[in-house]
Amino acid sequence: MGNLFGISSPFASAINKLVQMIWARILWFVCSIPVVTAGAATTALYEVLLKMEKDQEGYVGVSFLRAFRDNIKSATLVWILLLAAKVVFGVNLFYYAVFGSSQFAVQRVVFAVLWLLTVTLAGYVFPVLARFENTTAGTLRMAAVLAVRNPGWTAVILSVQLLTAAVCWFFLYFPLLFIMGITGYFQVVIFNHIFDKLIAERKITETNRRHGE
Repeated sequence: MGNLFGISSPFASAINKLVQMIWARILWFVCSIPVVTAGAATTALYEVLLKMEKDQEGYVGVSFLRAFRDNIKSATLVWILLLAAKVVFGVNLFYYAVFGSSQFAVQRVVFAVLWLLTVTLAGYVFPVLARFENTTAGTLRMAAVLAVRNPGWTAVILSVQLLTAAVCWFFLYFPLLFIMGITGYFQVVIFNHIFDKLIAERKITETNRRHGE
C-alpha cells in the first residue's frame, strides 16, 4: 500500500501528470484571452503535451511560455487564416440552412463540407506547428496530407474535439480545464503515434530543434 501512494509510484506519477495537464490548460486559457493569440497558445499547449506524452516536458510553465513566444508569428498567421475560413464558411452555411429555400441545397452541402474540412485541417495544423519547423504553406499542406492519409485517426481526433466542444457548450458547470486536459493528452498520444511512424519510415523529417529539449 505504501508503494502504491509513494512519490515514485505509478499513481503519484499519474496524478502529477494530470496536474501538469490542467496547469498547461490554464496557461492556454489565459494566453488565449486576446483571441488573436489563441493560435500561438494552442501550438504551445500541443508542444508541451507532445513532450509530456514522452516524459520530456520539463517545467510546464517555462516550456509553455517559451513555445508561445517562439510560435507567436507563425501560429497567429495560421490561426487568423483558419478562423477567417471557418467564419466565412460557417456564416454561409447558417444563412443557407436557416434562410435558404430548398433550391439552395447544393450551397448548404458545399459550405458544410468546406466548414468540416477547415475544422479537420485545424485539428492537425497546430500539432504539426508544435513539432515541425516549416513555412505557413508547408505546414498547412502537411496537415492536410496527414489528415487525408490517416482517415481513421482523423475521425477519432475530430470526434474527440467536437465532443469536448459540446461538453464545454452544454455543461458550463463541468470542470472544463480537467476534461480538456484529458482529451488534449489523448489526442497527442495519437499525434505522436502518427508522427513517430512517419519519421521512422523516413517519410517526414523532424526539424524542430526545440522538440526533446
